[in-house]
Amino acid sequence: MLNPETNPLGAAAVQLASAGWSVLPCHPTGPRAKSPISALVPHGHLNATRDPEVIQRWWRECPNAMIGGAVPASLMVIDIDPRNGGSLDVLEALVGALSPTLTVWSGREDAGRHLYYLRPGGAFTSTRLPEGIDLKVHGYCILPPSIHPATGDPYRWEVRDPAPLPVGLLALLRPLPAPPRLASNHVSADALVRFVASLQPGERNRGTYWAACRAADDGVLNALTADLVAAAVQTGLSEYEAIRVVQSARRTTGARS
Repeated sequence: MLNPETNPLGAAAVQLASAGWSVLPCHPTGPRAKSPISALVPHGHLNATRDPEVIQRWWRECPNAMIGGAVPASLMVIDIDPRNGGSLDVLEALVGALSPTLTVWSGREDAGRHLYYLRPGGAFTSTRLPEGIDLKVHGYCILPPSIHPATGDPYRWEVRDPAPLPVGLLALLRPLPAPPRLASNHVSADALVRFVASLQPGERNRGTYWAACRAADDGVLNALTADLVAAAVQTGLSEYEAIRVVQSARRTTGARS
C-alpha cells in the first residue's frame, strides 16, 4: 500500500477509487499538464480504473501525477473556466440560482470550478452555454488533492452530495425541438414563426438562426424575414440583433429568395 506521507497523491487516488471513482494518472507539469499520461493510460480516460493494484503501480511510476477522475455515468459536470470568460453570475442570469452541489475548486484559485449534478436521462447539448462554460457528460476531470501546475496549490472539494440538475439549467442543456413539418417535408412558414416566438433566453439567437436557415432552404426567407424578426423581438432580442442573426443565416445559405 502507498504511504500517504511519501506518496500522498497515489494514496489519495487509491482512496478515491475505494469511494467509487475510476481514476487515471495525468501529467503534473509542462505543456501536457492535466492530460492523461499516455505511457501509462494509452486510451486516456477509457483506462480509468478502481483497481488498487493498478493505481499503486501508476503512482509508483509517477508519484506527482495529477488525479483524473472519469465522469461517472450517473453524473454530469458544468465546467466554469474564468480564464476563458466563464462566470457563474452570467450562467445564473440565464437559468436562475443554481442549487448547491458537489463542487471541485481549481487549484488555480481564480474561481474556476467543476459542478457535479445528478444526470437525468435524455440528450444534452452545450451549444447554448455562455462563453467559458462547458458541459462534460463523458471524459474526465481533475480531482483533489491534485496540485495545479501554475500555482502549486491543490484542487479542493466543497463536500456536498450531488444535487439534481436545476430546471432552468436543464432547459438550457436540452437540444432545441424541431418545428413541425408538412407532408411535403418542407417546414411550414407559420410553424417557423411560432417556433421563433416560443424561444426562451439562451435559445433565441441559435433558434432564430436555425429558423432563418430553414426558411432559406425552402426559398421563402425574403418573404418571411419581417415575421421572423418580429417574432424574435417578441422573445426579447433587440431588432438590431434579430436582423443581424437573420442576415447571418442569409450569408451562410447564400439565399437570394
